[in-house]
Parts: sequence; structure tokens; C-alpha cells
Amino acid sequence: MDVHFAIKKEFDFVIPKINLNRNDDVKLRSRILNMSSDERRQLGINKSTLEYIKKNLSEGKTSKIYEKILLKI
Repeated sequence: MDVHFAIKKEFDFVIPKINLNRNDDVKLRSRILNMSSDERRQLGINKSTLEYIKKNLSEGKTSKIYEKILLKI
């Protein structure tokens, strides 16, 4: 009994279209990027947290801003 296998040397990749919905509006982005250290301290936000969010926003990435921080802002 002869069994023949067809070997395909090409790959067919299907790349789905992805729609990204941003949940941060322009006012929130500008407020975070322009926030001073005194304002941060008054709101009770850690320095490293604000720096992390600012870094991601300035690089054009969407930053995960947790509800706890959003309520303070």
C-alpha cells in the first residue's frame, strides 16, 4: 500500500483585522502628562506609578490606568 503525502512549502497566514478602542480621552492624557509632583502628592499617587503612566502615554502606548488611580485624578 503506497501512501503519498503532499508537502507544501508555503505557509498561508491569515492576519485578522484588529480594532483598538482607546478608553483614555485627550483631557485625561493632558492632565496626567502635565501633572506636577506637588499635585501628585496631594492626590496620593505614588511617584513611580505616575512616572510609569507618563512614560507609556508619551510613547503613544495605551497605559492601563487602574480605577483606584482614575478615582484620584
